[in-house]
Amino acid sequence: MVVRGDEVVALPPLPGGPAELDEVFRQVAAAAGRAAAAGLGNSGGGPREPGGPTVVTVDLSRLLLDAVLRAAPQPEQVAAIRIVPRPATDPVLARLPVALLERLIGRRYTVAGGHDLLGNELCPLDGDGVAKVCRELRDAGVRRIALVAAGSQVRTQHERAVADAVQAALPDAVISAASDLGGQGLVAREATVTLNCALGTLTDRLLTRCETALARVAPGAVLRVARGDGGHGTPAQVRALPVVALGATDALELCGAAHLAGAEDCRVVLRRADGPVAGDVRSGLAVVRPGELAGVGTELVVPAAVLAPAPTAPPVPASSDAGPGRDGDVAIVSPDRDPMQLACVGAAVSRPMAWLDEMAFIESAAGLERVRRDAEQRATALVMTAGAAHGTARLAEVSTVAIPYSHPGVVRVRVRVAGTPGTAGTRSTAGTPGTGTPVPGVPGTAVAR
Repeated sequence: MVVRGDEVVALPPLPGGPAELDEVFRQVAAAAGRAAAAGLGNSGGGPREPGGPTVVTVDLSRLLLDAVLRAAPQPEQVAAIRIVPRPATDPVLARLPVALLERLIGRRYTVAGGHDLLGNELCPLDGDGVAKVCRELRDAGVRRIALVAAGSQVRTQHERAVADAVQAALPDAVISAASDLGGQGLVAREATVTLNCALGTLTDRLLTRCETALARVAPGAVLRVARGDGGHGTPAQVRALPVVALGATDALELCGAAHLAGAEDCRVVLRRADGPVAGDVRSGLAVVRPGELAGVGTELVVPAAVLAPAPTAPPVPASSDAGPGRDGDVAIVSPDRDPMQLACVGAAVSRPMAWLDEMAFIESAAGLERVRRDAEQRATALVMTAGAAHGTARLAEVSTVAIPYSHPGVVRVRVRVAGTPGTAGTRSTAGTPGTGTPVPGVPGTAVAR
């Protein structure tokens, strides 16, 4: 799908099944050129923009999830290190509760250490145990290591100390730390960091192919990657945290349907094989929460679209791309386009996005305000590195809630910041950074695979 201003152009399906990336991008570039020649998205009567795509957004989420669910292509196995006060007494508790994710772990280690949610040390870090693990990893030639420490969403010292020791012992190792992902719950955090670590090699290979193919076909275009929160990031950001790309398709479908209907706030009814589901869009952004991705079997700490079973017959006749119907005070959008087309449109109009989900301990109202302000500033910095135009970052969501059954003063801080696409991050030339060009409004090109 090519989106230029308010106009949307569907590419005809390529004959003969899946095509090579070069051919896909060549078709996209040709369609963008035709749209420019026709003056689409330029209703103001000014000079027409040059042809070719300005931005190409790729959605890797289904391919990455297939790699986990079907082991094709096979994700790389990882070594998992838990930093907790003592090892599990039952072998079942020493593993992830989902065999699908446990099979990604080739080696498991437990090191004494960790903190509670107030940041208090539960147990001193076992230096001798860390050294032993490093020796075993070096002898085994393990390259990818996933770390999760109790309480590292509040205090990262033990997790970082182990990461530093492993990196010193294995300079070429790729380490994923749970503290980089936030969230609650040791199981959910371990499952997420394991996925993040296992998908790293595949994600890097896919993005390298995209960058190389796009550089040949449209060297001036900027490559973006769709995220599970309905926004987009740069290839560098997704290479560092590939798990943020999971679940992107659902969120993009919601945003694409809302864009086509011209609705900023609505409920979108999506067709699924086992019945319709509904999700919400607010201020043009899909409503997302940390949760369980379809087929994975356990909760993750990265956000995904919130979808729930929808009535088979809405109270108001379903709307088309022309505009939404209504159910009380909520606009209802029931698109009749192919789901992949909706996802492509959603990817094309996506915004730079950042999501933080952290724990903090506060002792006063001033402390709460300081924690919120710090989280907002860090999320804003992430949005700017994702390609947001200067001064366009805005707070899309913020919440601070007390954690039940914990000590007073322990709060969960969740911040979501969105921006307007501007000088967009990384150009399509593999490994070569660039400034890109300003992108007014929401023009772009999206490819979903």
